[in-house]
Amino acid sequence: MRKLVMAVLLAPSLVWAGATEDLLDRLQKLQSLKGGFEQMVLDKGGTHMQQAEGSFQVARGNRFYWSTTSPFSQLAVSDGETVWVYDEDLEQVVVRPLSNDLGETPALLFSGKPSDVAAAFSIAEQDRNGAEVTYRLTPKGEDPLFDQLDVSFIGEQPHSMRLQDALGQKTIIDFRDLTINKGIDAALFQFQPPEGTDIIEQ
Repeated sequence: MRKLVMAVLLAPSLVWAGATEDLLDRLQKLQSLKGGFEQMVLDKGGTHMQQAEGSFQVARGNRFYWSTTSPFSQLAVSDGETVWVYDEDLEQVVVRPLSNDLGETPALLFSGKPSDVAAAFSIAEQDRNGAEVTYRLTPKGEDPLFDQLDVSFIGEQPHSMRLQDALGQKTIIDFRDLTINKGIDAALFQFQPPEGTDIIEQ
């Protein structure tokens, strides 16, 4: 009986450790990633609020290039230290230091250090169906932008992300046409505002 009780007590932690190691192993293999995305935002009741699409490129070192092309043009670029968020229609760019808080910048999931992911989130396996597996990440820090993040892989490729905030609003990001570890020009992660752009530093 004592052995049975001990097994029951240990089982959750063993499952947690396995999910963490499994996800970190997948992330460790991603040195760079690029492709397209479709993003949809739903309210708590499931009503469609917003839809967008575009392309992205990320590379190890907290570097990312996230370009939204529809329904409006917006660009977020990071060189690992600074983030530029450029709104073409408003002709303005917001410049701020990059926060290493993964709870604030989910794009760092694929471009940051995998060890930082384990430090920032509690990780559990949410679902597994054939080659597709979904992990649930719950932020450990205070006042995160979202309550939980589900990330799905098919094989070694990321498939989607699902974020839910404290109000129940959901953001769904589906990836497409992905290319892994093919190398990305480092110049892509530098941003020079077009002439005449208003620069707002935070």
